[in-house]
Amino acid sequence: MKNILKKINIRKGKKIKLGYVLVSIVLLFVILLGIKMILPNNSSKYGDRLEGINSIPFGKTEKNKIIDKIKKDEKVESCKLNVEGKLITIIFDVKKDTSIDDAKKIASDSLEVVGKKVKDFYDIQFMISKKNEETKEDAKKEFPIMGYKNKKTSGIVW
Repeated sequence: MKNILKKINIRKGKKIKLGYVLVSIVLLFVILLGIKMILPNNSSKYGDRLEGINSIPFGKTEKNKIIDKIKKDEKVESCKLNVEGKLITIIFDVKKDTSIDDAKKIASDSLEVVGKKVKDFYDIQFMISKKNEETKEDAKKEFPIMGYKNKKTSGIVW
C-alpha cells in the first residue's frame, strides 16, 4: 500500500508541473497575439487597396484642369478638389439661379478633361451646394446634391 501511495504522489507532482508548462505556453501565445493586434504595423491604412496608384498619378496639373473647367462656367461660385487614396472629391458651389439640371451638367462636363486611365482607376464624387438658396415652407430644398462615379462605370449616379 505504501508503494502505491508513493507512486500516486510522484504522478501528482508531474501532472502539476505539466499543467504549469501548458498554462504558461497558452498565456504566452495569448500575450503575443494581443500585442500583434494592438500595436500598429508599418503598413498603409488602406492595405493593398492602393496597389498601382503610383502608375496612374493624379497630380496638380490634373487637379487644376478639372477646377478650371468647372470655374469656367459662370454659374459656379467656387470649387475645390480633394484626393484621398483612390477617391477624388470635387466640391463646388453654384449661384442662386442655377437649377439642379444645370449643376449636374457642369459636373458631367468636367469629366471631359479627366483622362481615361484616371477615370478607370479612381472613383469620383461630386458635392454641389448653393449657399444662398432660399427655402420655401412648402417645398424642400433642392441643394445640396451628391453624385458618384465608380471606376467601373461611365456615368455619374445622382
